[in-house]
Amino acid sequence: MSVYLFSAALISAAVSWLVSELSRRGGVLDFPEARSLHATPTPRSGGLGILAGCGAGALVLLAAPVGAPGMAAALAFAGACGALGFLDDLFALNGRIKFACMCALCLALAGLYPVDRLSVTLEWSIALFPVLAVAGSALFLFTVINAVNFVDGSDGMLAAVLIPAGIGLAVAGLASGSLSTSFLGVLLAGSLLGMLGLNLPPARLFAGDAGSLAAGALYGAGALLMAGKGFAGSLWLAPLFVLPVLVDVLLTLLRRARHGRLSLEAHSEHAFQRLIKTGWSHAQAAMAYGGLSSLCVLAGLVAAQGPDAAPFLAFVLGCAGLTGAYAWAGAYARRRGVDA
Repeated sequence: MSVYLFSAALISAAVSWLVSELSRRGGVLDFPEARSLHATPTPRSGGLGILAGCGAGALVLLAAPVGAPGMAAALAFAGACGALGFLDDLFALNGRIKFACMCALCLALAGLYPVDRLSVTLEWSIALFPVLAVAGSALFLFTVINAVNFVDGSDGMLAAVLIPAGIGLAVAGLASGSLSTSFLGVLLAGSLLGMLGLNLPPARLFAGDAGSLAAGALYGAGALLMAGKGFAGSLWLAPLFVLPVLVDVLLTLLRRARHGRLSLEAHSEHAFQRLIKTGWSHAQAAMAYGGLSSLCVLAGLVAAQGPDAAPFLAFVLGCAGLTGAYAWAGAYARRRGVDA
């Protein structure tokens, strides 16, 4: 099995790099605007490389002599989200229409593979009504995909947070018996690795909405399959592996709501954006988030080897620690005159 996983990762990375390089030469340009953190027009067609890399790697995994329930649906879901993002890159879709389409896609996958139990341990477990199971699973998908999309605003950030998360899915999927999760994690990490060279600061290529939505969907689908079929604690690994992104987005949402700025409009108030405005480089921001993501993945994988409640405890401690880090970033930005 390791041969198939390694081969899929290599092929995903190679194809992703090749298609990304080709698309960079004729892709749609992202022009700087008021909230942008870049100063020159940059192609934003890297999502084509991510999608192509995932597709090529998936062909390798199809040859594996094992079943992977749910993988085809997850890949179709990611492809549909990527296509939606590509249309947005081309035509700047209305935000409400885009979110409505995303809700429909999330409900479709959640309806097929809902997480029907809320578990801390095998003993502390609550069965969910079917409607709640589907709604909760769809909400998880929608939140993860949009969180990933929102933080893809700095060079190298997407790969910094999702390559560790993909590796975490690959390892946890094998440990929990969810091969589909493991396969999806490998495809995610491999395809992002292929585009990373062109997205490192200063970026020559952006993932665009096609890339960020597809990558978020791949992670969300893989995590959903693991949470629904794995051991009791796997439910908490699903958000833990991308917790820095979730905490940033949700706390920024609360902060904006408190100041009467709750809307679907794009903004530049995430912690990493405020830090960059104070003088941090894109590389420093990406390394900080990548380091936090790696710590969360490592904590989750270690916790998964312990008692059933250990992943839940790791999740709670992670939320507390990252909330403190977010508060520090806000205070740091304010001391340097960055209020937004």
